[in-house]
Amino acid sequence: MKTPYQYLLGISFGIGAGLLLKPSDSLVDALQSIVDMCLHIGRYIVFPLIFFSLPVAVTKLRRIRKFGQVFRYSIYYAIITSLLLTLLGTFIAWVFDFGRLSIIQGTAPDIITYNLKEILHEIFNQNSFRIFVGNPSSLLPLVVPAFILGWYMYYDRMIAEPTFNLFDSIARLLYKINRHLMILMPVMLALFVAATLIKSKQIMDFTSFLPLLATIFAICILLVGVICPLVMRAILGRGYSWKVMAGLAGALLSCFVSGSPMFNYGNLTLHLKNNLHIPRHNAAFIAPLYLMFARAGTAMLSAICMLTVIRSYSSLGITHFQVAWVALFSFLISFALPANPNWGIVAALTLLCSLYGRGLDEGWLILAPIFPLLAMLGSVLDSAIGAIMLVLINRRCEKDMLNPNSIIGVNF
Repeated sequence: MKTPYQYLLGISFGIGAGLLLKPSDSLVDALQSIVDMCLHIGRYIVFPLIFFSLPVAVTKLRRIRKFGQVFRYSIYYAIITSLLLTLLGTFIAWVFDFGRLSIIQGTAPDIITYNLKEILHEIFNQNSFRIFVGNPSSLLPLVVPAFILGWYMYYDRMIAEPTFNLFDSIARLLYKINRHLMILMPVMLALFVAATLIKSKQIMDFTSFLPLLATIFAICILLVGVICPLVMRAILGRGYSWKVMAGLAGALLSCFVSGSPMFNYGNLTLHLKNNLHIPRHNAAFIAPLYLMFARAGTAMLSAICMLTVIRSYSSLGITHFQVAWVALFSFLISFALPANPNWGIVAALTLLCSLYGRGLDEGWLILAPIFPLLAMLGSVLDSAIGAIMLVLINRRCEKDMLNPNSIIGVNF
């Protein structure tokens, strides 16, 4: 059975269990403990996989003289997509009135936000070995030394080659371990879906959020299912775009259900290699950077949610200044979330409300009951757009790019 069907089967079991089981505090606590364990399993190999793969990728790209080209296109695409989706989200929230949201009791996730000083202190700690036992939610302190190590492995090949071979060997072994861990993915997705449905039943009044959620959900379907394939078809040619989307289907399903790009990183790596044949040196270099900084989907949702919060707390209409302010800062903050890859939308709204002030410092709490759903939608958008940008960069930078007919394992 192909991977997308396995995931759909697991999701179907989760939906059935979530609809049949009645919510209770003991059941919710038990499910949450199991879900947390599943998240730990999914992320178990991510940090070492990135740490050993990234230096190999940087060294390889420098040896084949493509590092500058890949890096330049990565920045260019990240900025363009974040800008376009931020403007789209701002326009939608400005034109369409989702109504005033009422305050409903909900539990806000425990999100830790870091200022620039704290992030720099964590990256350049006086003991560099602390990167291996640092914050388990932040990739940046691990990526920076891995990048530096890969940069210097390029020099004096006679000295660096043993280290390069060691890192390459460990990265390949970790990839095999990751592949076997992903066998558990259908079961984990079933647990995620069941836990989400059961917790959603505890929300007493969900109707006030329906217009906002329905609009965001429709936008996500339009972007992932229509706009992205059309863009790839225009750039890559007819017949290629739908195979790419089919090749990413399993990874996008798991990212949507889990709501965690960090959890889904290992699964995405498998799909990029096995289905799309993206070279390791491109995927291992671009994917961690996009996981931290290329958050176009989060930028769009931040703009929509922030304008909705402002409209809910104000009896006056939205002004042009407010629209421009939200668009600008939603765009900028999307690049300032490297310490929050899983709950980026919540961290972004926290920062936006704090910067906006005017009595809205905690206005983001009005959306607390639907944070899990917003995180799921933001995660799948970030992952889909990041993966598609990686495909486009690979197409531009690899002359030996495989033709559409050579993409395997994606037929439904």
